[in-house]
Amino acid sequence: MLTLTFTDFKMAATQFIASLVGENLILQTALVLLLVFLVTSWFFSRPKNLPPGPRGLPFVGNILSLAMGHRFLTMTEWAKTYGPVYRIQLGRETVVVLSGYDVIQEALVKRGEDFSNRPANSIVKLMYPKMLGIIMAPFGTPWKEHRKFTLVSLREFGFGKRSLEGKIFEESVALQAEIIKMGNKPFDISRMVQNAVTNVICSIVFGSRFEYNDDKFIHLMENLNRLFATNLLSQLAIFFPFLRRVPGMGRGPQDILDAVGTIQAYIREEIDSHRKTFDSNDIRDLIDSYVRETKSRENDDETTFTEEYTQWVIFDLFIAGAETTSTTLYWAFLYIILNPDIQEKVQEEIHTVLGHDKPPSTAYRAQMPYTEAVLTEVARIGSVAPTSIVHATSRDTSFHGYLIPEGTTVMPNLWSVHHDPEHFPNPLKFDPGRFLDAQGQYQRDDHVMPFGIGPRICLGKQLAEMELFVFFTSLLQHFSFKLPEGAAKPSSTGINGITHSPKNFELVAEALV
Repeated sequence: MLTLTFTDFKMAATQFIASLVGENLILQTALVLLLVFLVTSWFFSRPKNLPPGPRGLPFVGNILSLAMGHRFLTMTEWAKTYGPVYRIQLGRETVVVLSGYDVIQEALVKRGEDFSNRPANSIVKLMYPKMLGIIMAPFGTPWKEHRKFTLVSLREFGFGKRSLEGKIFEESVALQAEIIKMGNKPFDISRMVQNAVTNVICSIVFGSRFEYNDDKFIHLMENLNRLFATNLLSQLAIFFPFLRRVPGMGRGPQDILDAVGTIQAYIREEIDSHRKTFDSNDIRDLIDSYVRETKSRENDDETTFTEEYTQWVIFDLFIAGAETTSTTLYWAFLYIILNPDIQEKVQEEIHTVLGHDKPPSTAYRAQMPYTEAVLTEVARIGSVAPTSIVHATSRDTSFHGYLIPEGTTVMPNLWSVHHDPEHFPNPLKFDPGRFLDAQGQYQRDDHVMPFGIGPRICLGKQLAEMELFVFFTSLLQHFSFKLPEGAAKPSSTGINGITHSPKNFELVAEALV
């Protein structure tokens, strides 16, 4: 962790200035006074009565400390020193971090109206210049209207209903066929899983699925992965745009812009195609629902149901529906090959309830408590969104004795909840038994919140839970997964990107007779 203090910085700056101006004492003094004035002005311009927090470097704040390791681990450690509500500095941006179940639940649920906005910070502006859509739209009437409309429309296509299970199961059969092609050779299952999960959201949004070897689909998946990749240089260049002019440092932000542009271009093509073939008596998918709604409001000058807004809503559903669920499944496969005894117990339960041929269905979830416990433990220990999607205060807010100004970025550290040793003893151990009672029945635990909580809870929660259950049970119904012979155990330490994903690993799939 970086430990440079302001005193260190001031001494280094003074020495640097002295080396530039030589023996010119007057110029040295003037430059040092200017430096002190700038830092002092910055300090006193900040709102008073903010929460305490770790001291960072002038101008960059705590960015380096967070970027050089796993940000959520560093944040969890800082909470031990500064308390469950504390402040960090990302360049000029002040961020309030919330840690622990009680504080996060109080802010996002009990005080949901105060903490459900989105910040207009550097990375949000980069990806969402107009802050349209659902994920990053401000908390207000347009967001509520589009979220409600999208949910109602999705239900027309089986969202949250068992009719959607048919599409998921069909995709799981296609995924099984891809796995069979690998024979007994080691392979990385991540892209296959991502293709399958993405095809489910494609069938709902676009009305059709892709073949896994389709060139357009491959290109979309490559750009989706670019969008969620990040590193130290790209993080610095996002928060300090002038650094993008430095050779090599602008690549990260440019990759994000290129990926967003490529995905948006495809969505525009689909919307144009849907408008040309639109039939009000045959609503095929979510795009058709939006086309119908925008046509009905064409004479309303105040409406937000425009083609541009539609494009961003579809973009949000596509990236959210493709990334987090597939990454959670990737964590699931990592932990079952690391724990073959747990895999055997899951398969025993699957074959007892479903046999070897009956299609998996959420109707059987209550009869499969161990499988449910395993998936819950995967969500807890993997924590795909460890610091959630950033929130912001909707108004000046008093919270735990501190005054948090309107528009302040708020970061709920879900990792601190999922890995709280007081609630989950030995939190780094993969233990599905945490979610089983004395009779072996599944017991839900509100401390596992992979989809967030409160008004901005993930819109696709029901779909994701259905996909996780159907894909996981159908694959373990037909295959046993194990490490390649002689291979070292893959690491369970994840990659610190926009999402928290496993490092790539290979496995072998053995077909069950």
